[in-house]
Amino acid sequence: MKKERHKTKGKIKPSGTISLYDRVELMRRDGADIVLLAVGELNVDSPESAKNAGIKAIQDNFTRYTMTDGTLELRAAVASRLHEQTGQKFNENQILMTNGCKQATYNLLMAILEKGDEVITPTPYYTSHPIQVELLGGRPVLLQTHQENDYQISKAALGKAVSRKTKALLITSPQNPTGAVYTLGTLKNIADFVIKNDLWLISDEIYCGIVYPPERFESILKHFPKIRENLLIANGFSKSFAMTGWRIGFAAGPEEIIQLASDVHANTTSNVCSISQKAALAALKEEPEFYKSFMNDLISKRALALKTMNSINGIRCHEPRGAFYLFPNIQHFIGKKAKSRIMQTSSAIADYLLSEHGVAIVQGEAFGAPGHIRISFAVDQKTLEKGLNRIKKGLEQLQ
Repeated sequence: MKKERHKTKGKIKPSGTISLYDRVELMRRDGADIVLLAVGELNVDSPESAKNAGIKAIQDNFTRYTMTDGTLELRAAVASRLHEQTGQKFNENQILMTNGCKQATYNLLMAILEKGDEVITPTPYYTSHPIQVELLGGRPVLLQTHQENDYQISKAALGKAVSRKTKALLITSPQNPTGAVYTLGTLKNIADFVIKNDLWLISDEIYCGIVYPPERFESILKHFPKIRENLLIANGFSKSFAMTGWRIGFAAGPEEIIQLASDVHANTTSNVCSISQKAALAALKEEPEFYKSFMNDLISKRALALKTMNSINGIRCHEPRGAFYLFPNIQHFIGKKAKSRIMQTSSAIADYLLSEHGVAIVQGEAFGAPGHIRISFAVDQKTLEKGLNRIKKGLEQLQ
């Protein structure tokens, strides 16, 4: 009986990024000097307008339940923002406010998946996406992409991945962990494929505000409007608005699917924190100016991180077009030694860098890409320089 009760336990896997962050915090508590280049958040404060709106919401006693889907005012503002991005109109009933983008993706998957359904997931993937599919009884079908062609998705690869059990394609652009941004050619491949096979497309667009010139974020809906009835969007305020701790995101799509996702929401968490909703509404009004405050800084840090990593013999580092990560290929160091310790995987190298050199990065295995590591450069200049130097020293000491 006891064994039966816990038979699903093996499906639940820890987040590779969050578990690492927790480990670092425990090490720091014990006095270790650890440079953290692993967390997916900007090193800037939330917009002043958001903070002030949150404070005012508390002072005004805006501390009770809201509508499950979020306030009408906030959903209207999100709909307006989507209209600007996509050229297509959305109404409040096509928007669901969630506790971050991750919950938006999960609620959408829960709304559409049945046991045994397959979800095509390009690799490298965001660490939680295949786990979410598995938790819901689905099967992630990994579609391998490659650094050599900027991690774009081809028609041929999509054709090989589809089967009669395929229910959806789950994409992220700009990508975590690679920083790749899908071209219009790739978006066309995706749109044609989804429409032809009558699939759902879940588009995680959480990094849409962090794209490096001359690149820019392109909405698949803006360029290929026929995909509208197949498209489910997951987004939020954590990355582009530096509001990770506020825990607020949103899902958007056809009204019947958003209603199903809302039913999931109503029976799990209910509405998003009322204070966070007021803060998000204020942040939307400050959007263009807030981006300017950190993008130039990220461009400079991206250049520094690329220069340092590419100066290491054996490293091949793709230049990210968006987000704020490097995802270098470290296959050259697999099989090398530190004293008597053999580096058999990128996980082993990540552990070595943390335990022996005091720098935390994320192993490629967390993203379905062994032989890589993920480095966040969205930290202050001193921390970045210190961390990169520790990585360089640690890798160069491997024999």
